[in-house]
Amino acid sequence: MAEETVVKEVLTDDMKNLGASLTRTLDAAGWPIVAAFWYYESDENRWELMFAFPRLNSESGIGPYMAVVHALTALGLSRIHLNHMRVVDTDHPVVKALASVCQTGWTITGIPFSRQAIDRSIIDDAYIYRVTSESAAA
Repeated sequence: MAEETVVKEVLTDDMKNLGASLTRTLDAAGWPIVAAFWYYESDENRWELMFAFPRLNSESGIGPYMAVVHALTALGLSRIHLNHMRVVDTDHPVVKALASVCQTGWTITGIPFSRQAIDRSIIDDAYIYRVTSESAAA
């Protein structure tokens, strides 16, 4: 009987730098990012860079999504990076779970967050740049 071993995708320093740079660029462009973090999706064995915008529902996601595209362009980066990014609303379950236990304010940090059960969400791994009180109130 053969056994299958899954090796977890690693969050690299380049990925961490990308997340911080994009968050700074979006801030400079005036986009109110209330949460920005890498989130490990264990079912898919991949990391996703998630940005939570408070006005996502009112703008149908097109405005904030294009802001991310423009930020990539401003940094001279390929749109291929979008394959590892998600634009979400502040009421996304992972955003709400992280906001209930972590508050960074509007600064950009680099907080590793691992193996936590919060309410009905399990966070295997995350790397947090920002989670503000606005995301907790959503």
